[in-house]
Amino acid sequence: RAPLFAAMGPIIEEVFDEDGQGPDEDGVSGDADTGAVAAVAVRVRVAVEAAQAVGAAAASPPPPPPPPPSPPQLRPPRERRPLDGQEVHIPRGARRWWPDESIPRVTEELREDVHTSVSRQPRRNDFSSWQMPFAPMLRSGRRNPICALGECGDPTCPSYRPKRPEVREAVEKFVLEKCVSYFSSDNPLDTYASIGCGLLAQDWILLEKLRRVGLLPARAIFVELRTARPVIKCEGAELPRAGGGINLRQTGFMGPLGPEFAFSAHVTFNYPTAESTLFEFCKDNGADSIFVRVGGPGALGRLNFGICVEDEYYSLPVEDCWTPGNETHKFLFTCGGTGVLRIYLDGETIATGSARPPKALVRSTLLVGQPAPTAENPRGSATSSGGAFRGLVSKIQVWDHEVDWLCTESMFTCEVDRAYSQMSQWFYGECAIWTFGTLAAYAAVAKSDPRFAADLLVKIDVHDELDGYDDFVCEALAPRGLSLVLGGPGTSWCRQGGGWRRVDNSCDILDRAEEKTKMPWALLGSFPGVPDRHFSVEGSAAACRQSAAHRARRRREQ
Repeated sequence: RAPLFAAMGPIIEEVFDEDGQGPDEDGVSGDADTGAVAAVAVRVRVAVEAAQAVGAAAASPPPPPPPPPSPPQLRPPRERRPLDGQEVHIPRGARRWWPDESIPRVTEELREDVHTSVSRQPRRNDFSSWQMPFAPMLRSGRRNPICALGECGDPTCPSYRPKRPEVREAVEKFVLEKCVSYFSSDNPLDTYASIGCGLLAQDWILLEKLRRVGLLPARAIFVELRTARPVIKCEGAELPRAGGGINLRQTGFMGPLGPEFAFSAHVTFNYPTAESTLFEFCKDNGADSIFVRVGGPGALGRLNFGICVEDEYYSLPVEDCWTPGNETHKFLFTCGGTGVLRIYLDGETIATGSARPPKALVRSTLLVGQPAPTAENPRGSATSSGGAFRGLVSKIQVWDHEVDWLCTESMFTCEVDRAYSQMSQWFYGECAIWTFGTLAAYAAVAKSDPRFAADLLVKIDVHDELDGYDDFVCEALAPRGLSLVLGGPGTSWCRQGGGWRRVDNSCDILDRAEEKTKMPWALLGSFPGVPDRHFSVEGSAAACRQSAAHRARRRREQ
């Protein structure tokens, strides 16, 4: 009845006047009354039908509410591979970062608090030449557990986040879309590898995005030179001395050296009496040696960095790199995984050459300031070719892989250690954290132990040329692995069948940003109009060759 009375109320008010008189009592003619009554009857019938419909709906039980929409899931959840335990042998050149078990694991509440505190475009925050995008305190007032993570702090870099956040966002979106389309339950993402990762801020963001789509790996491997540690450290001594030079075997090191190698020391040269040996590492019979010879009285300032591989000698000579006296020089001698030899003097590269990489083997003779014993010279005395060194050799360091000059000064050691400790603590119980000093060392381990082979290998915003990058990456990939290069030299690859196939890694926003940073300053606003974004060195050279000045210079030269 209630719906019927509600529908009839307005009709009754229109039928009667304000004084309560009906149609027959207000003086209106009968024809008009008849039409009014008919119209009222139609409206009453409509109101009654509507009221009946409402009543029928009220009598029937209400339909159940629709179920809430389920969150989008890109693939059914899969069983995760168990984490690497302490039973996993730590391979040569690797380092395992263990979380502190006394600190509670990251909760979902804390994880959400950290995510909401991450700014899309953080303010500039330089810290030891790194950009630190994560504030030390969260918006909730708690300490930020990832505040030590950082990324490239060069404002001229095309992906510098405080100036161009859209570039990093485009890179992250590109990697995520590639992973979603490439990996599946049949091709899982178990091992993630990152080359030149710095302080891990970019990798943390990528791993958290992979978590959201159900692709968080069980193992993360970071190849970063700043994590390298020497296998031998020695304070050195004044040479020559009684008993010969310094035998680094006394430190207890019994591991192999090669194909990568590095030796650094602070050296003061006395006036030589003959050609001498700064250091020589070899087997018992003098074979497979790595050495540095110092010029004698007739060759002051000369050094010869050499390698012997199966009776084949390769040397890298350099002239005028030292003088006798009290001046101390800092030297670094390195050999890369592809056989590239380099000599550094006081932070500068003074010579580069190539050779066959030395074999990876245990060299029983590790002498500094004295040549190795041979069949002709059993005691390695100064009468042999390359006699005892005269001078001071201090701050000796030896690595079983290639390093750069910054590693000899232990720069960024504290920053790197803190960042990797926070990374391992954040993924406590979810992802095992490993590091390697060089890509060659990682590729060798991945080739021999499939557990370390990369399902996804990324190199983001690394603009240095890495010797043999493509060859080492192909060795490090898993049977169905994917590698992506975004920013800097290198090719993206994926395994296909028994070989490798190139992957399209074009990211429009990143490509335009890199193109702009490579333009000469004259094309970025010094002239009116839109800058020429398709400038090339070849095109500029061609334009110069067509100029009148070039033709006149060619005529003078002829």
